[in-house]
Amino acid sequence: MRYNLVVLGGGPAGYTGALRAAKLGMSVALVEADKVGGTCLNRGCIPTKCLLKSSSLYASRSEWSEFGVRTEGAVSLDEDAVYARKDAVVTALRDGILALVKAGKIVLYPFKGRLVSAHEVEAGGEIVEGDNVLIATGSRPAVPNVKGAQYALTSDDVLEAPVSGDRIAVIGGGVIGSEFACYFNDTGKSVTVLEYADKILPALGKEISQQMTAAFRRKGIAVHTSARVTEIGKGFVKFTVGDEERTLECDAVISATGRRAVTEDIGLENVGLPVGAPVAVDGNMMTSVAGVYAAGDVTGGIQLAHYAAACAVKAVHAMAGRTDAPDLSVVPSLIYTEPEIAVVGNTTTAAKSGKFLLGANGKSLINGSNRGFIKVYCDDKDCVVGAELFGHGVTELMGELALAVKCGLSAQQVADTVHAHPTVYESVAEACEDVFGLAVHKR
Repeated sequence: MRYNLVVLGGGPAGYTGALRAAKLGMSVALVEADKVGGTCLNRGCIPTKCLLKSSSLYASRSEWSEFGVRTEGAVSLDEDAVYARKDAVVTALRDGILALVKAGKIVLYPFKGRLVSAHEVEAGGEIVEGDNVLIATGSRPAVPNVKGAQYALTSDDVLEAPVSGDRIAVIGGGVIGSEFACYFNDTGKSVTVLEYADKILPALGKEISQQMTAAFRRKGIAVHTSARVTEIGKGFVKFTVGDEERTLECDAVISATGRRAVTEDIGLENVGLPVGAPVAVDGNMMTSVAGVYAAGDVTGGIQLAHYAAACAVKAVHAMAGRTDAPDLSVVPSLIYTEPEIAVVGNTTTAAKSGKFLLGANGKSLINGSNRGFIKVYCDDKDCVVGAELFGHGVTELMGELALAVKCGLSAQQVADTVHAHPTVYESVAEACEDVFGLAVHKR
């Protein structure tokens, strides 16, 4: 059967592209051998945040007395129940996607797909034809190229079942590694982070990295930067810092060294596209082969579910001949550590900035949090070009600032918008007022 669009992969890029195409009146086939939702829903964003919600609640027990909450006896954490709740949330969301696929009259092929030609995908022994093809095969966890790498657990392994043991070594201090470090620490385990770069969260700015390092140390998480892992074994990991060789005894080693695009065994060679490297695309997400598009982690670059989905929508709109499409130049990044981190836009070469400490915000103190900040960056015309947020719950504040960056709003325009009280997001206005030295609640 022939469709207007055949989508190879059912993750955030794949299913979003399929659903948007269906809403635009296209006939769509979605080829996915595994569970729809991809890494984000099944082995990434959603399950990780479910675990972090449970662990942060458990870790907050030491603060309950400050809020006047008393408990009788010890409070315990049932990790089996934590994982069961995670599975229930994932299943509910996955069922929701399947319902949308059915409502959109999208034909789901539950098989591994391979490109046969620019307009043909083989799925379960059947040739599925399409006027257009969208490659959205995603990524998989990278495995460190060191002796004994088979002893390390990947993010997939961690999210499959509880990790046994009380001493955890996390290789990689990026987003995935930092979130896992917080989870294990909150559940009462001893955690050590080994980061190859000279700072954790190396993709972010110096201040955010320093603040997170300090937060980790307050929690009791050990951090070793400029650490090169040389061997992983049963019960240990060896690494060097400078010329010094060290051995860390541990019960489990978690590999959080990034992800790699899935390009093997999907038939790229059959359409003249290189195998073993991310799929290159143009501004409309089309490859060098007419009618063959790609979106999401398979293209390399930004590995975020919301970016993948936006890229897929851009591709589908291009197929449909539409000129309206998501603006891919402004992509927020969110990290669900404790404190949380949110970053958008240019935070390195801006002309000026304004900053407000959350310790001076009433709602933050009500919530029991007195650390963190909101910092906005502006150009020489006072337009907001970037922002950094660090603190409890700040990921929910990103929308306003991302919109300001996208629309070129000035700090004055944001500040002049009445912000409700008492809220944490009042601090956005104060940070913008601080660009001009006018923040009321700052000395």
